[in-house]
Amino acid sequence: MARIRKTYFTKSKMGKLLGVNEKQHEVYMPNEIFENLTEAFTSEEMQGKTSTHIAYAYTYYYLANYQWRYARYYYYDDKTGMETSINEGIIKQILGFPSKSEQYTYLTKNNTGLLVKLGYIRKETDKPSRYWYDDEGKYKEVQFVYESEYPELYGNNKNWKVAMPVKGFYRYKESEEDNYEDGTFYMIQNTHMIDIDVFIYCMADLELGVEGFYLYCFLKFMTDKYDNAYNCSQKKMAQTTRLSIDEVKKQLENLEKRNMITSDHKPFCLDKPADKETKTNTYGIKEPNEFAKSMIQFNVIPKQRKITAKQYESEVGWANEKEINGLIINQKTGEIIKSSPVNEYNINDEAELSDLDEVFSR
Repeated sequence: MARIRKTYFTKSKMGKLLGVNEKQHEVYMPNEIFENLTEAFTSEEMQGKTSTHIAYAYTYYYLANYQWRYARYYYYDDKTGMETSINEGIIKQILGFPSKSEQYTYLTKNNTGLLVKLGYIRKETDKPSRYWYDDEGKYKEVQFVYESEYPELYGNNKNWKVAMPVKGFYRYKESEEDNYEDGTFYMIQNTHMIDIDVFIYCMADLELGVEGFYLYCFLKFMTDKYDNAYNCSQKKMAQTTRLSIDEVKKQLENLEKRNMITSDHKPFCLDKPADKETKTNTYGIKEPNEFAKSMIQFNVIPKQRKITAKQYESEVGWANEKEINGLIINQKTGEIIKSSPVNEYNINDEAELSDLDEVFSR
């Protein structure tokens, strides 16, 4: 059964709740999180879990990173006029779920939660009260000041445990054993950066939520690798993210409507020959300042064009073929499909000769 989507905070309210300022936007996520989560959700014990579960796990870890990195565990409550803790109940509401919901607790529970088992979080009572930068050495590094250093201010909070983002400090188990801080707080190689504004935008939107956020972050990760041009079918995207195909289709549309992503919407080939392969759509990522600010700015999603094989070959080209110096080569077999007259192409380019050698050596 699909979950009933809820939002508990507006974008403005959530920004205040998380204490976002101009210097507290960047959160670096480890690229391996997608592989780790998809492997975990492919296991037998996770069979039948909906798209929301894996999206919740990713989003919960993202928020844990933001809170620890920028020491954001309290907010000013206008109703009580007091500073209030951002406890687990409020975190659930930020993510779009009732404060007393227990459906996803198995992912985050102390000692036995999936994120704990995978080495992504650890529940701790001590947490940063502020941070500063140590720039005495060669590199500028973040340092944390913990509540335990000021017991007269913070008292005894042993009953309140927060999620420490382990990979923020130690990327690998061996790193922690050696006390070598190579986590994403210190080294940002092999990471994808997600602005807190993306998180707030998605959490405040009834149609996006954790699922839309998770898919956007996945596309950010992939487009970082492929110069903002990621080619992928919806079926493959569903398999890779462990979202359902229906959720992928829905969230791709939601993201594109809001100008968060781009898609080139390649046409459908009506009479595709059996030995040809059509190309997948190419996706790109937009930055938060480009997102639609209201429904009136939403993009209209074009209907997919339907064209003949002849048109497709001329306009798009087949996925399993490549043109090199006038030769159309089948990438799988090395077969020359057709060629231009000999005097119309030049084979002096060493790079293209290399491409030909690679094809014919298969």
